[in-house]
Amino acid sequence: MDGKNERLRRYAQAVACLPPRLMGLALTVPDEEREETEELRLRVGQVMRRSAGGREFPVGGAPVTVDEARDTLTRAAHWSVHSFSDCLRAGFLPLVGGHRLGVCGTMAVQNGQPVGVRTVSSLCLRIAREIPGAADGILRAVYDGERVRGTLILSPPGWGKTTLLRDLIRALSEAGVRVGVADERGELAAMREGQPQFALGGACDVLDGCPKAAAALQLVRTMSPRVLALDEVTDPTDLEAVRFAANCGVAVLATIHARNAAELSSKPFYRDLCASRAFSCILVIDLLDGRRAYRALPLEGGNADA
Repeated sequence: MDGKNERLRRYAQAVACLPPRLMGLALTVPDEEREETEELRLRVGQVMRRSAGGREFPVGGAPVTVDEARDTLTRAAHWSVHSFSDCLRAGFLPLVGGHRLGVCGTMAVQNGQPVGVRTVSSLCLRIAREIPGAADGILRAVYDGERVRGTLILSPPGWGKTTLLRDLIRALSEAGVRVGVADERGELAAMREGQPQFALGGACDVLDGCPKAAAALQLVRTMSPRVLALDEVTDPTDLEAVRFAANCGVAVLATIHARNAAELSSKPFYRDLCASRAFSCILVIDLLDGRRAYRALPLEGGNADA
């Protein structure tokens, strides 16, 4: 299947969770716009919108109703919302194909912790994209044929961090470098019946649906990876996973939300992450006229290569 048909297939796969009217609207979007669409946004009382290249565009039709938002959530959960309570507490639902439905609204809270969603007000349907070769131009900054450099990929949300990380995993795996993937949200591999739905190469082991700290421990102890890949390190437990892997001599590839290296170093958690010495390279994603560009920068004090 060529690249265009694969992108259209993934778009159709993602919108299958929408109720009939909204799915019909989504499928009226011209092919060239479907190919570039990264998200569909459903906000109660507003028309459905699609995002591409850092901007949102109205799809049209009547505004999304609260019943349609609730129906979308129910369909995405295969009519068993309670089965996804753990994911919903984190604000998302994983979908077949590696797509993801972000959920926003009125949360039910117990003892200061979210336990579910009472009313849905906004949904973000993230369309998983696979771009083979996306990492080709930056691979030498991470892997010189002998060493893999601990690498932190950063950009604002929605700029393609996960897509780039996924292709780096594929490129390293195809080069014979064993990679362990801690796929907590199921976005990197999209495992189904024991097989990744994305191309990750033949030297890759995936542990999905498991918190990153526990997954790192299990992967390093049982699968002996040379590289550990993590998506979206955000809190101290993720930092534990990074430190554990680095202390075991495993190179870490991870993504994080930050616009640039200066922003990365200005925040306490990010400074702790840098101080872990797990990373010696930063990959920055820039968006120029709607197109992504990658820059590799050294991380001062970093020395964790494998």
